[in-house]
Amino acid sequence: MPLIYINPAFEKITGYSPTEVLGYNCRFLQGKKTKQVDVDRLRKAISLGEDCTVTLMNYRKDGTPFWNELTISPIYDERDRLTHFIGVQSDVSARIRAEAALRLEKNKSEGLLLNILPKSIVTKLKQDPSAIAEHFESVTILFADIVGFTPLSTRLTPFELVKLLNQIFSKFDRLVEKYEVEKIKTIGDAYMVAGGLPIPTQNHAEAIANMALEMQEAISEFQKEIGERFQIRIGMNTGSVVAGVIGIKKFIYDLWGDAVNVASRMESSGVPGKIQVSDRTYEILKDKYRFESRGEIEVKGKGKMTTYWLVDRVQ
Repeated sequence: MPLIYINPAFEKITGYSPTEVLGYNCRFLQGKKTKQVDVDRLRKAISLGEDCTVTLMNYRKDGTPFWNELTISPIYDERDRLTHFIGVQSDVSARIRAEAALRLEKNKSEGLLLNILPKSIVTKLKQDPSAIAEHFESVTILFADIVGFTPLSTRLTPFELVKLLNQIFSKFDRLVEKYEVEKIKTIGDAYMVAGGLPIPTQNHAEAIANMALEMQEAISEFQKEIGERFQIRIGMNTGSVVAGVIGIKKFIYDLWGDAVNVASRMESSGVPGKIQVSDRTYEILKDKYRFESRGEIEVKGKGKMTTYWLVDRVQ
């Protein structure tokens, strides 16, 4: 529909005078960035004689863009015939920029939070910021410790030490993504990961076993790259845990339960360069992986336990 009247505000916003636009359809203001869905809504409202509000990317006479919030209202005569529309437009560019900046900051904050907590936990915390605790009947936990790293630290500056550790853990982090398991935390040069939570899975033991074997390979490759001698000691156990987030500051998703303690003991009582697993994890994996029996060992706080060395996948 052609323009039949414009007020001074239109000229101020767009830069067009009445003589330049009267009789023309205001589509000349629209730019390529305008969403077609908004244009279609506007056209449909005009064809049906209905009210409509849309936000369009428009361009002033000098070519500068602005966001135009346009509201149209139909006017009918005494015979209920549509005669014309009244349009009210506002330059909402500042609001759109502010909303875009807010979305950007929100996405940054969201990304940072997702680097700290599992996605499902972030969603729950948004709904209820109180403590989160869930019971998982069967998960597999892995603890790994870099053996020989402490002596190495005496020869490196603090910056070099952190850089080296970051390179190693970054390799492990990529394996976490590959096997879709959950990194729980790092403590010094120790690394903790779990499979089967916060979303329960059936193959958590296999996923953790595969990651453990690839962690060994990664450390071997890393030694060759930097010419330093160190090994990794890994322990695994499967069992039930309680997992969740507690406190109100510096959130961390953590695990509690005897299964966690046993996994930790599997690592601390292990041997550098090997992966020690509990008999419970062994029973789950024995048909898919090669093991060597270690026999009974004395485990601190648990007494005698039968453990195994995870060697490789069954070819």
